[in-house]
Amino acid sequence: MALPSANQLIFSNRASFFMAGFCIAAWAPMIPFVKDRFGLDEHNLGLLLLCVGIGSFISMPTSSWLSSRFGCRTPIFVSALIVALCLVSIPFISNIYLLGLVLFIMGVNAVALDVISNIAGALVEQVTARNIMSGLHGLYSVGGFCGSLSVTFLLSAGLPLHLAGIYAAAILLIVTLLGSRNLLTTVYFNEHNQPLTREQYQAQEAHKRQAASTSGAKSQSHLQYYLHPIVLLIGIMCFIMFMTEGSMLDWSGVFLHTERGFALEHAGYGYAAFAIMMTVCRLTGDKVVTKLGRKRVLLASTWFIIAGFILAVSVEHYLAAFIGFALIGVGASNVVPQLVSVTARIKEVPPHISVAIVNAIGFTGVLVGPALIGFLAHAITLSNTYLCQAGGVFMVFLLSLYLSAKLGAQIAAVHGAQGAAAATAEASVPADR
Repeated sequence: MALPSANQLIFSNRASFFMAGFCIAAWAPMIPFVKDRFGLDEHNLGLLLLCVGIGSFISMPTSSWLSSRFGCRTPIFVSALIVALCLVSIPFISNIYLLGLVLFIMGVNAVALDVISNIAGALVEQVTARNIMSGLHGLYSVGGFCGSLSVTFLLSAGLPLHLAGIYAAAILLIVTLLGSRNLLTTVYFNEHNQPLTREQYQAQEAHKRQAASTSGAKSQSHLQYYLHPIVLLIGIMCFIMFMTEGSMLDWSGVFLHTERGFALEHAGYGYAAFAIMMTVCRLTGDKVVTKLGRKRVLLASTWFIIAGFILAVSVEHYLAAFIGFALIGVGASNVVPQLVSVTARIKEVPPHISVAIVNAIGFTGVLVGPALIGFLAHAITLSNTYLCQAGGVFMVFLLSLYLSAKLGAQIAAVHGAQGAAAATAEASVPADR
């Protein structure tokens, strides 16, 4: 089984991450039109949007199975096609229950596209021996900007909703067909990073189990993959980081308006400061990781986030809040991408399983985070809630130190000429330093 070239693999994965960000963001500007058409209040609209969330959550564990069965390319192609059909059909649906079903299907496939893209990206990073994960997540953010802004512009210019849906679907399909042709067709590789078919992998695993049985050693059960302590630990770290990112999306504007007296119509600029810095730092993050090493980037990133929260809360001026949110964007940009890379390097668990587990736990932070932050803000004020989040990120810092000590070279692994020197220097740094 021959692989495409490194550049072809990386380009196709960039396209798949762009699609993952574009598709769900293209739906967001349609929401007010749906609300108006069906005459929904905020409560009922929330219930309708929950259909997307339920579909997304269900998709997390199934994405691992799909990639193990069909590789990465086919599920990504099919998911993109189904999401495109959903975007086209939404403007024509007049039954609220049918719309809920379509949104559920869209949630399933949009997140499958996201998770399998992460699995593919983690594998390509290993196969090509290049740091690419931060840049891939940067392309996800770029796709989100393009999807939201372009559809919003078309609707603002007077384009009918059904034509905006067709436009979004067409972009999605064009990028899929032209950009993602060289995605991986397998998630199985041997110790030399040579691709294996599913049958070859199963035969290899059967041989390992037989050898373990002969020697009296215990073989790894499939259930143990899902209960691996390091994978679960990284999932908790991603949960905290996803909740941190969600707090910026849902609560930064509220903070600026209620705590700093910023005009309501301009409060969205706080999230813009966060999102712009996160996107820029993700697009440049691969070079930073190659130069400095993954451990240093993880540890420094957490302190950027902590400093951002403390600055936004402690200095009672809206400019300090803007700078604080920008610092949070700088810090949050590279934590999750690098944790995904570390997850894929845990030798005891196949990457298509470990990456899916970490994404599933992390995505729970997106679902429960806004409500949890709202509950805490009501009980202890939003400013104190932000300080609690800073404490959560400090836990990520401590857990990063633990991972460094536990995984050693796996977390320090970087690639390239500069990266080799950084990895050597980083490996000599004591874990408790």
